Amino acid sequence: MKHKSQRESGNALIYVLIAVALFAALSMTLGRQTDTSEAGTLSGEKAELAATRMISYAAQTKSAIDQMLFGGTAIDDLDFTAPTDAAFETEPPANYLKVYHPVGGGLTPATLPAESIGGSSATPPPGWYLGRFNTVDWTKSAAEDVILLAYQIRPEICARINLKITGSTTIPTMSSAIKLTLIDDAVPAHGGANTPLTTDTGEICPECRNQASLCVQEGGLYAFYTIIADQ
Repeated sequence: MKHKSQRESGNALIYVLIAVALFAALSMTLGRQTDTSEAGTLSGEKAELAATRMISYAAQTKSAIDQMLFGGTAIDDLDFTAPTDAAFETEPPANYLKVYHPVGGGLTPATLPAESIGGSSATPPPGWYLGRFNTVDWTKSAAEDVILLAYQIRPEICARINLKITGSTTIPTMSSAIKLTLIDDAVPAHGGANTPLTTDTGEICPECRNQASLCVQEGGLYAFYTIIADQ
């Protein structure tokens, strides 16, 4: 009986040691997967999934606004008041002109998951921005175009987005601040008086010309833009 007890105690100790080793391995794996520091990087699978989701949201946004435009709403009448704004249900403007309102575009505002954020700039904070932000010179006219932007995302995601769009992981560098080009200074008023995305000589972002959707970088910040509606 004594030998049997000793064997059982020995077996139990082995099981405990195995359990401790497995727990340590699991903790290390989870730590790697949830590392969102600037020093850490996303796995290829997570970067791929994040890129797919961002491109999908851009497509959803374009679809919602296209339906509004097909229904007779003018680009200049589009209203980008957020559902969290106290004036969201206040008219005018009419609710059917509001991109995020159920009787308007019905678009659901998106947020950037913490692990997708890779910037450090405080102003403006990381996130999705939508409005009449720029007068892109190669679109139909000099009027303000509607642009969607995922601001301060991780470079791995940015590279994956461009691979899907252009077939290359190259991320063009802008010579003008992204926030002054693709995000209105007066957010959320949306005035559109920003530095043109490209000019006749294309010195701000030559690679952006005729690219309705692309991920760009500037000063260590990365952003994915999509021209949702041009005029």
